Amino acid sequence: MTPPLNELAPASSGKTQLSLRAMERVIAAAIASVPGTAAVDAKLAGLAGRAFPRIMAQMDPDARVVAVDTTIAVYWPSPVTDVAAAVRTAVSDAVRDFTGFRTTRVNVTVGGAVAGERTSALEVSTRAPLRAQVPAIVPEHALRPVATAPGVGVRHVATPEATAVRGVRTPAETPVQSVAVLGDFSVRTSGFGPSAHRYDELRPVTTAPAKPLRAVRDPEPVDVRSVPLPGEFSLRRVEAPRPVRPRRVETPRPLRARPVSVPRATALRPVQIRPSAEFTRRVDVPRPAPLRAITITPFHEGGRHE
Repeated sequence: MTPPLNELAPASSGKTQLSLRAMERVIAAAIASVPGTAAVDAKLAGLAGRAFPRIMAQMDPDARVVAVDTTIAVYWPSPVTDVAAAVRTAVSDAVRDFTGFRTTRVNVTVGGAVAGERTSALEVSTRAPLRAQVPAIVPEHALRPVATAPGVGVRHVATPEATAVRGVRTPAETPVQSVAVLGDFSVRTSGFGPSAHRYDELRPVTTAPAKPLRAVRDPEPVDVRSVPLPGEFSLRRVEAPRPVRPRRVETPRPLRARPVSVPRATALRPVQIRPSAEFTRRVDVPRPAPLRAITITPFHEGGRHE
């Protein structure tokens, strides 16, 4: 009878490690679970476009801690600060629940705004936590017996010949010398003083001649001048201005430039004035001035309209 598969595998102990790529996948799934975040592909964003979200994680497997720096894109108009705070909380919870690591810091930077459906602050605050997807369970297949063909030749396994063991010679014993106790020695206590002829080599000592002492006079006392103390200063009350509450400024949407049609120049006709009454006044008509050419350029960002 064939034993089960779990009995064939021997029990072993080892170490489980989490790669940096797996940690970044967990962080990316936590960011995608927050409403209001947008996933931007660098290929679809244009020539100078950037992909979002961007994740940089620094792991310490021994201390089981991780530091996360991420840059996200948010659908506009959505509460940017609420979405960033929800992303920070979702990343910390997902790393703790799925990997067992502890986050030392989670820095969230909003690097782009994508036009899309607005997400309210209530939807962000009542978001569902990230949950693991339950994998599909495939029923086990019944094991079929393995039939062996009869008459299979068994190969002979040759054992190696026994190797002769070489003898090891032990060194000869070394005789141990006996240690004897030394006898008492006589100690000399005289004959260490200076000899009598050394006193002849001493030189006489001469002292320097005495010098007269100079009188030392104390300086006369100096009168101390009184220093008037400054009067007390009265404190003045300083009123700080009230903080100005910043106002939200909404930028208008850019308008498309409309083409401007220029009418054709009309030729001037001469006007003749004839006197019709006695009270007719003389009117001086200015000479016709030559027309100047006008160039009109379409209005766009950075252009001018002349």
